[in-house]
Amino acid sequence: MSNLTRALLFLVSCVFTQNFVFVRLMGGSALLKKAGSVATAAIVGGYTALVMAVSAALNWIVYKKALVPLGAKSLYLVAFAAVALLSAWLIALALKRVSPRVGKALGENGAALAVNCAVLGASLIGMGGGIVRAALTGLFGGLGYLLALVLLAGVQERLEFSRVPESMKGLPISLVSAGLIALAFMGFIGL
Repeated sequence: MSNLTRALLFLVSCVFTQNFVFVRLMGGSALLKKAGSVATAAIVGGYTALVMAVSAALNWIVYKKALVPLGAKSLYLVAFAAVALLSAWLIALALKRVSPRVGKALGENGAALAVNCAVLGASLIGMGGGIVRAALTGLFGGLGYLLALVLLAGVQERLEFSRVPESMKGLPISLVSAGLIALAFMGFIGL
């Protein structure tokens, strides 16, 4: 099997069968808050995917080249969180300078997204291979997170114009929708 085929299979696995939000249940903040428009969800999801890719690669370097040689492997969670926060802050700062629209979409949630458990989970899962595998785990997992945010925002937009029973409005219908999307993603496991 060629490297390109393996990368494509890994992409499908990370986006659909091992999705951080719907299958691994990481990054549940996507389920609990109102995503806003699909465009805003796409911007926030793209930012999160970029942060996941960069922090997974940087955390691999920190772990293999700094913590292991120093004998400080037990500090990996603190180091990973610090690297994720720093990379998220720097990426948000760069994106806000490039595009004010992106800065407005990220708002005050840039730092909160950085310490999202999906970002830390991508770093932990990516430790099993080399730096390329870690970066691809972060990037492809981030693309799955982006897909989850866009799908949930699209469902929420459609639910605004639907007749939903009063007792199901808000979070309950969002959780039911997320459960149905998760069931649909579980259908990809046989691939």
